[in-house]
Amino acid sequence: MKAAEKRGALVLRIDGALRFVSAAVALRVAPPPRVTPVPGAPPELVGIAMHEGTVVPVVAVGPELGRMIVCQYGGEQLGIVGAEIVCTGLFDLAGEGADRILHEGQAVERLELDRLYASVQVGARRGRWGN
Repeated sequence: MKAAEKRGALVLRIDGALRFVSAAVALRVAPPPRVTPVPGAPPELVGIAMHEGTVVPVVAVGPELGRMIVCQYGGEQLGIVGAEIVCTGLFDLAGEGADRILHEGQAVERLELDRLYASVQVGARRGRWGN
């Protein structure tokens, strides 16, 4: 019998829905950041913040700023705010692939960091080139 595959993750609550961030990309949970707004940025980009000597774009996934989850994505750091951290740990995968885990018997989908990261990058190019 094959042992269930596990994934290290942070389970988050965002506007009442559960999502997870893999421990492979979540570097740390930091105190609420001091954010500097970026003029012309997309609505998801709250601004930028200094984190351990690095300027990090900060993206909101919900209304509350709260603690920042610092993730490594696309070779860069990205700060995520607006999510309540429900728990952390090792979770069984829900089905094939790594897009869902089981938390208290419920399948939880991963937070789409690729979409968030792309929105920041598109907004940065738009602002930089004046389009």
